[in-house]
Amino acid sequence: MIPGGKQAPGLYAIVLSHYIISVLCFFILAIMLLFSVQELSGHYFHPKLLALTHMAALGWGTLIIFGAAYQLIPVVFESELYSNRLPWASLCTFVAGLVLLVFSFWVFDPGLLMQAGGLLLLTGMLLFSVNVFFTAAGNKKQPGIQQELIVSSCIWLLATALLGVLLVFNFRYPFLPKDHLHFLKLHAHLGIAGWFLLLIIGVSSRLIPMFIVSRKQNEKLLKWCYYLINLALVLFITDTYISGINIKTYFIAAIMIAGIVLYLVYVVQCYRSRLRKQTDLPMFNTFLSLLLMAAPLIMVPFIIKFNLSGDPRAITWSTLYGTLLFIGWISCLVLGQTFKTLPFITWVKKYEHLAGRIKTPLPADLYSKRLLQLQSCAFIAFCLTFYTGMIIGMPALLYTGSICLLLTSAVYLVNLLLIITHKSQESNP
Repeated sequence: MIPGGKQAPGLYAIVLSHYIISVLCFFILAIMLLFSVQELSGHYFHPKLLALTHMAALGWGTLIIFGAAYQLIPVVFESELYSNRLPWASLCTFVAGLVLLVFSFWVFDPGLLMQAGGLLLLTGMLLFSVNVFFTAAGNKKQPGIQQELIVSSCIWLLATALLGVLLVFNFRYPFLPKDHLHFLKLHAHLGIAGWFLLLIIGVSSRLIPMFIVSRKQNEKLLKWCYYLINLALVLFITDTYISGINIKTYFIAAIMIAGIVLYLVYVVQCYRSRLRKQTDLPMFNTFLSLLLMAAPLIMVPFIIKFNLSGDPRAITWSTLYGTLLFIGWISCLVLGQTFKTLPFITWVKKYEHLAGRIKTPLPADLYSKRLLQLQSCAFIAFCLTFYTGMIIGMPALLYTGSICLLLTSAVYLVNLLLIITHKSQESNP
């Protein structure tokens, strides 16, 4: 576990399986992006962009979060994982659903395959959430704010998935009382703020202080952050469903942004009170991801304004907003935290029983630092070229950025394989 503790039998295999499949999804995502550059200049409700978004959100972001969560949640909840079998059932149904859904979106066949994909994904998410809920119930102590954040994120995840399934069936059998795009906005923000944001805040607020050895952890900020984000989500769902984007959306967005700012203040306080003064490259990527999260927040008032005035820039800015969140913020965070979590998980599996008996490598010795440097440079180059290309409408920069992301995913894949295939050196003196 992280930190310390022994791994439950079979847990390493399930965690590793999630990491391997998710990195393959990341590689496929980069290829899909390269073949979707022309569609980025159009409406975000395009089959290829829908496929791209779901591959990023589900295959890349959610799948690797599931894998890391099975290792981290018992630590955060101070309780053993409820089941080591449910993760396998969740993984199988989730991956099968992902393949069907993404393929159906790419070729846009809103029939049986898309419907089956949606239902399988919902099943996989339900099994994951059940494991989280029962693990939380096994915590005999007073639950901390991190546990509340993670449990709440799973509730929002199920709401996101359920609405997604309804939208899939609505393609073939229109039954929703309002326009499809109306519900799509709700679906997207349930996933972004309800699932990803709350989950990432819950886990990172535990990991960041641990990795940088912080002396100050003001959990009151996290509690207010929790209340404000959930309040904003409830208000956004109800008000947007009834009235659509309107003048009150500014107020709701302000509540959400206030909650996120409190989380950022929490991170800054942890950083300033850190005992480990040197910031390694994985943590640099983590802090860079916070900047990539802040960029879309600045765009929110303008997107609301464009929607209210019927300005066509609302579509372009919404596409930029979505790619900044899914391929910018979430990718950057995962690309950094992978090399803080997976090397330690692998080290526990291969060296914990040898600690004190022989000289063992450090977790950071299990991956190539040069490859990590190349990966970071390639990803930064992607951000600079791709997002500049989106802003000024230059296809050459979009293609250049897509190639940089493909290089990032390839290097990341190779470095991940170095960790996974590392052989313990039991013969070392």
